[in-house]
Amino acid sequence: MTGGNSLLADMRRFGSSPEEICRSTLGIDPARICGSVILSPGWRPERMFEPSAITEVVQASPLYQYGIWEVSCGDRHITYLKTGFGAPAAMDAVLLLGLAGRCRKILFVSSTGSIAPEIGVGDIVLPEFAASGDGAVRYLSGSLLRDPFGERAYPDPGLAAALAAAAEEICGKNGVKWHRARVFCTDTIAAQYGHISAIRAMGYDTLDMESAAVLKAARLLGVPAAAILNVSDNSAAGKSLFTPRSGEEQAYRQFVRREVLPQILAAAI
Repeated sequence: MTGGNSLLADMRRFGSSPEEICRSTLGIDPARICGSVILSPGWRPERMFEPSAITEVVQASPLYQYGIWEVSCGDRHITYLKTGFGAPAAMDAVLLLGLAGRCRKILFVSSTGSIAPEIGVGDIVLPEFAASGDGAVRYLSGSLLRDPFGERAYPDPGLAAALAAAAEEICGKNGVKWHRARVFCTDTIAAQYGHISAIRAMGYDTLDMESAAVLKAARLLGVPAAAILNVSDNSAAGKSLFTPRSGEEQAYRQFVRREVLPQILAAAI
């Protein structure tokens, strides 16, 4: 596998037409896919958008049980795809969108764990890059024997700049903190805690599971992609996913996710 065209050709070789492959995996005709796509591992669109703006397209797809919706955002329509957690499901969603040939822009939206004291619960994070600590990206390489551990995947510069400009303005108006961050992508939640110090020592300040695979797959296909993340926990401050957050922290995070993130997405997409 040497590039996006080769990858898509291999996918077609084991299927029939892109239309039939999309129907049998995403459960959707490619014509229903909008040019702008929001991809999220765990969030349904109601967490950020009004129910009246959301139309369900696929409740549970044949592959991975993806949920797919169409969201009205002003005068635009956006495809919203909930992949489920983990790099394989999120990466495959990007590849299948590439096969459909309709997607022109991907915004990855998810939670992230902070391992830096200054990046607090509820804050917004824009990754400078995401480093692979997952196994899925190995399959995007020419050889399965080449180890891509620690390789960095970067967001599209233009899309990342649009997100940053929107975050600067909208977060400023709402008293919300945002950060540029270096994300390490792990294959595990429970077992990562034995390695937090080592990951921090390597220069990373946040953790998720999917963003490196999403960004690398999108770049391989030539589809602009960027990520915007919302901090769910902070292990450096003793507030891991295994410990409760205060009511104030929960309210702040809910406000950011419900009121601030949609404005940033609408400005950038």
